[in-house]
Amino acid sequence: MTNSLFIVWTKYQSRAESLAIDFDEKLNGVEIVYRENPPANKIKKVFMYLKYFYLDFKQIKAGSYKSVFVQTPPSYALAAPLFVRRFFKKDLKVISDCHNALTREPWLSTMGNQKMLEKCDSILLHNEVVFEKVINEKTFPTVDQKRILILEDKTPFTFKIERKAEFLDVKKPYVFFPASFNHDEPILEVIKAAELLAEVHFVMTGNPKKLEKNFNIAESDIPSNMTLSGWLTIEEYKYILQEADVLIGLTLFDDIQMSVSNEGLGAEKAMVLSNKKALKNIYLDGAFYTENEAKDISKTITLALENKEVLEMKIKKVKEIKEKRYEKQLELVFKSIT
Repeated sequence: MTNSLFIVWTKYQSRAESLAIDFDEKLNGVEIVYRENPPANKIKKVFMYLKYFYLDFKQIKAGSYKSVFVQTPPSYALAAPLFVRRFFKKDLKVISDCHNALTREPWLSTMGNQKMLEKCDSILLHNEVVFEKVINEKTFPTVDQKRILILEDKTPFTFKIERKAEFLDVKKPYVFFPASFNHDEPILEVIKAAELLAEVHFVMTGNPKKLEKNFNIAESDIPSNMTLSGWLTIEEYKYILQEADVLIGLTLFDDIQMSVSNEGLGAEKAMVLSNKKALKNIYLDGAFYTENEAKDISKTITLALENKEVLEMKIKKVKEIKEKRYEKQLELVFKSIT
């Protein structure tokens, strides 16, 4: 019997996968339900969301779940579990796992967003910086602040992936930049940094079509020492991360705790991260920090390559500190819903 459900309206989320390990143990079983990414067309997206509502409603109503965790945004994913609790299962706990986009526009003013958050039993934020912002600025004005909790990403287990023939063959030394080509990433500056470091190879994930759409960069425009990997299988992604000399995690936002940096922590990698408050609070002296401009990125990558072993030693200590903090946060979450 599975007592908990984790709803994710996208095709994969590393945070959900890692949290599920502890939820499974502490909450007597957890099931993750993924949905395909919705289309960009607004009308098609509405119909897709209605379909997902129906599928979630059926599953929650028929199941024996005591708690439902929902990755937000989209906040509409909260609708089905809240509906089931209102009319069918009064004691069902509904928890919104809020990614940082939910604390900013356009989601903050999206119709029904605040009302659904108000009805949740708990709201989970991903780091102390975004928590302080939400509390101090009253980002969710109608929500009982006692229900707002911090739960950082669980640190993934260290892994060892054996190479397969179909994996990318990348010349060393190389740096790995898992990117999504969203506007909150300094993509153009990374490409310029690669041009300044001809002796270093760069591997960058993400859909080339999205790169061209959002940044007007065609695949033919990237430097010869950069590989656009496109979508990678989970196994190949882990292998490339594992073998990278340096891992890059860059963001324009001050309050983001990135999946890539947490994966790098788990793999105990030398990392170059953006000089942002949340990242520095979490990773302390276990990483080198850079401004989001090409010259500083290239200089910091060079320093990280030169100090690779020192960074790998320091990140192990940071990992221990973070894991102890995460365990305390997790206990507070369980107390709030049991």
